[in-house]
Amino acid sequence: MLRRGRYRAIEGEYYGTPKEIWDFRYPTRGRTDVARALGFLEEHASLFGLEGVLPSLAHDATYLGACSKHVVFTQKIHQKKVRRGWVSVHLDPTNRVYLVKNRAVPLRLWPSPANERAISEEDAAKKAKRSLSKDVIVHDVQRMWFPEEDRLEPVFRVRLRRLRPREWWRVIVHARTGKILHKYDNVANARPRAWVFDPNPVVTLGDHTALLGTGRRLRQPPPECYREVRLLGLGPSGRLEGQRVSTKLTDPLRRIKAKNGDFRVHSHQVGFDEVMAYYHLDAAIRYLRSLGYRGRRAIFKRTLLVDANGTRQDNAWYDPATRSLVFGTGGIDSAEDAELILHEFGHAMQDAICPEFGQSDQAAAMGEGFGDYFAASYFEAKKTERRYHPTVMSWNGLLYGLDSEFDPPCVRRLDSDRTFAGFEPDAEYPHDNGEIWAAALWDVRRRLGRDRADRIIIESHFQLDPFTTFARGARAILDANEHLFAGDRRSALERVFRARGIDLRGA
Repeated sequence: MLRRGRYRAIEGEYYGTPKEIWDFRYPTRGRTDVARALGFLEEHASLFGLEGVLPSLAHDATYLGACSKHVVFTQKIHQKKVRRGWVSVHLDPTNRVYLVKNRAVPLRLWPSPANERAISEEDAAKKAKRSLSKDVIVHDVQRMWFPEEDRLEPVFRVRLRRLRPREWWRVIVHARTGKILHKYDNVANARPRAWVFDPNPVVTLGDHTALLGTGRRLRQPPPECYREVRLLGLGPSGRLEGQRVSTKLTDPLRRIKAKNGDFRVHSHQVGFDEVMAYYHLDAAIRYLRSLGYRGRRAIFKRTLLVDANGTRQDNAWYDPATRSLVFGTGGIDSAEDAELILHEFGHAMQDAICPEFGQSDQAAAMGEGFGDYFAASYFEAKKTERRYHPTVMSWNGLLYGLDSEFDPPCVRRLDSDRTFAGFEPDAEYPHDNGEIWAAALWDVRRRLGRDRADRIIIESHFQLDPFTTFARGARAILDANEHLFAGDRRSALERVFRARGIDLRGA
């Protein structure tokens, strides 16, 4: 039996089972590749949530590489195929399994046998054609199950084609309601494309000097500052409106609408701020889901709304009344810097966990400090220049940082030597006191690493209140570490907070 700790895994978002494991070698038995693959899956059925599921897997194909073999099984439930329901087992030249990918639906999530009333194939085809508003020809219609997070919906998959211009559409129609759940053109790119800064031009270039002209006039970021990405979770409207993030609050006259999923615009063009906000916020929510905050434990249970050009001021904020994020266009556009986007996302996260967070001086400072921490932690791996690791917003705050003589220029740093003894009650800007909390969190990360630090720091918020204090926040982190990691490295965490002057016995 393959033991935990002897492989690496990517956990699935919805089924509670790993969707991929690798970095191991496991011997197999059997006369054929299919028998070897099935034997491995039977032996490790509990690992992949395949108890009672293996009979639903049918051998689909075996692909032979130059020195490896790849056995693929597809899943059917109640005689209907599960869209993207499959398992693949990958064998090395000595018939040892070294990789498994798993998209099979566990038995506990299976729907009851389909005996409900359904629309006809003809009605499904008509609805699919009408949804495209084009002269298309129906190629085929197939009943199947369509995964929607942790449930399966009965659907018709309708394939349609058009010759001029050449298009090949797949439209998913709900078998009971007739609602269009999904549609895309296989000939075009499967997912919308966009250009973004990741996180910003200064970090990508490793320096700011190429972005400044004479008299400190800003230059347009060069092409190497952009990264092409896929935009996930979008609906069929051509707008940046998805299940997790929507930019529909943005001024309609400044909103971008893509043709054939092409959102590739530059920073000086209309729509770039909107693309930046959508991509980075959607990616951040997906990151939270990878930490276990999904399904009933999801932090964001509603779509996060965004106004990408909500003010002409050089400012950005989270609005708890509308649960939305607002980004400004004064100076360097706020949404051009992904670290600023995720700083504000930190406020949204805190409000989603603990509504009205930040009602006292200390709680407000903790909000600002956590926003800086989350942005810096999230993007540290993108920064090849180590001097940018403890900094945030080096693009949006470039001119501010130059005036403040920060090295490198930025809005704030997370490696301050400030302690709680320097906390200033009734400070005009909570960001100043927030540097103390941000530095404490950054110290936690330096000792525990990103994965563990992010987990316990985010988890700690569930026991806080809107009027919390540094002391309570520190104790909540210790509690989260106890719950998630059995209190390992507790003494190291206590030393961090003592060094920052945070009294763990305080109120």
